[in-house]
Amino acid sequence: MDLRARLILSLSPLLVALVLIGIVAFYSQQRIAQAITGVDRNARDLAEVAQSESLILLEHYYVREIIAGRQQDRSELAQIRSEMRTFFDAYGQIDSGFIEQELIARYEAMVAQHDAALTFFDRGDLGKARELISSTDYHRNLRAIHNLSLGAQREYENQYLQRVALLEQIVNEGFWLAAVAVGIAVTIALALAVSLIWQVGKSVDQLTADAERLAHTETYGQLSTVSSINQLQRLRNAFQYLIDANHNRQQQLTSALQAQQVQLERELQLQATIRALSLPVTPLGPQTIFVPLIGHLDAERSKQLEQTVLNATQQRRARTAVIDINGLATLDEQTIQTLIRVGQGVRLLGAQSILVGTRPDQALQLADLPSGLFRFARDIPTALSLAG
Repeated sequence: MDLRARLILSLSPLLVALVLIGIVAFYSQQRIAQAITGVDRNARDLAEVAQSESLILLEHYYVREIIAGRQQDRSELAQIRSEMRTFFDAYGQIDSGFIEQELIARYEAMVAQHDAALTFFDRGDLGKARELISSTDYHRNLRAIHNLSLGAQREYENQYLQRVALLEQIVNEGFWLAAVAVGIAVTIALALAVSLIWQVGKSVDQLTADAERLAHTETYGQLSTVSSINQLQRLRNAFQYLIDANHNRQQQLTSALQAQQVQLERELQLQATIRALSLPVTPLGPQTIFVPLIGHLDAERSKQLEQTVLNATQQRRARTAVIDINGLATLDEQTIQTLIRVGQGVRLLGAQSILVGTRPDQALQLADLPSGLFRFARDIPTALSLAG
């Protein structure tokens, strides 16, 4: 399986958890909205019941004030009754219970009593009006209204508390459902991630150990098998291909190196032959040797010249070494010092050195040679005559 697919698979529980959280949140939001609507309705009903009782008591107060002669304006009473009608119309639009219906009936009875008392008051029968609002039936009805209001308030309060408890329950259920979904998803995702990391780490450790082993031992071998992850298998196959290619390249380089070593040995032998031929020693008589110098004398050829002339002088028991310097390309300080060492060596062996073929450009450079170290001749016959 591809590494990216494994990563997506390990993260899929979190995606599922997010989807579940979204579903739970949407469902909980609907339930919370309904619960909040119920709470608002209960709170409004509770406030309206309390306000209705206050309006009823306020109407009772205004009626008593009017009958007592302390209040002349009846507009407030009309406004109170208008507001009460609005409350009662709202009660009629909903599925009101027994308490609401009984409260409406009691209020209508009290309004009828108030109207009767005000009628007697308007007719001037003040005693009858006062008797009507002070009767036992009137106060019993007023107490009943008060008790009904308290009962309605307690009922609405209980409903309000139940709605609030339900709202808290919905919120808690949504929270715990989301928490459980997240916990399960995180646990599964962590387990899959740890498994993936373990497989990748194990495969990388195997490849690293194989690479270190092959690098330190410099031997050819096969890499260990790795996980079924495509990228790791491709990485392992790529490393194995590099190892195989490097092994083949090393074999080719070894073969080429061996061939180059054989060729180098041949070239060294050829160079030794060329060096030997570049400083030939030719006998010009029983006790005379001839050495022509051609080209440039580097450090190696200078050393070879010294050894060649001295060895030939000793082996042939020569008394004269004729050295032709006409073929030298340059006559620098190093070449002059080489000639001086050769002349001193020949003299120490009991022979003399004769320089032949001195060119005009070389004459001034040879003027500073130690006196008596060399004899000079124009050509080889002259050198032979000097040697005889």
